[in-house]
Amino acid sequence: MDDFLDDELKQMEERESLQKNTIVEAIALSDPIESLSKGCLSLPEDTSLREVVNRFQKENIGCAILTRDGKISGIFTERDILLNVLGKKLDFEKETVKDFMTNDPQVLLPTDPVSFALNKMVDGGFRNIPIVDGELNPVGQISILDVVNHLGQYFHQEILNLPPEPLRKQNRREGG
Repeated sequence: MDDFLDDELKQMEERESLQKNTIVEAIALSDPIESLSKGCLSLPEDTSLREVVNRFQKENIGCAILTRDGKISGIFTERDILLNVLGKKLDFEKETVKDFMTNDPQVLLPTDPVSFALNKMVDGGFRNIPIVDGELNPVGQISILDVVNHLGQYFHQEILNLPPEPLRKQNRREGG
């Protein structure tokens, strides 16, 4: 049994040494979301579905911020594709994304705290929220995955060392 644990620890240490530590300092829930925000795919709302899907695949993302006259007008995500587009035999070249987007999405400012973003995501059931400047120009976006990944990287040891809850009663040995 000790050999098994030693092997597991060795593998975990090897994985840790291969990963880049990108976190310079911890974030607090009161920190502004600009500390987690990343760029966004911003497209005019009259873009074809084909172009949006191609950009999603090319850039390996699942969210586009849509604009009208440079101001945010909607958001279009991979969930919108699954629920509103697929199975309808649409011509992706002729259909525009504005017919399938979520109009006037909830937005955040770069100075809003992380706690506010999390609260808005949980209450609204959103996975992505656009970040805009004071004039409603898109400047980024934040996803729940961004927050979870950051917290998971920073609190790596605490998460990996949590015992199962509730502690399980075992009748036999686990494993092979």
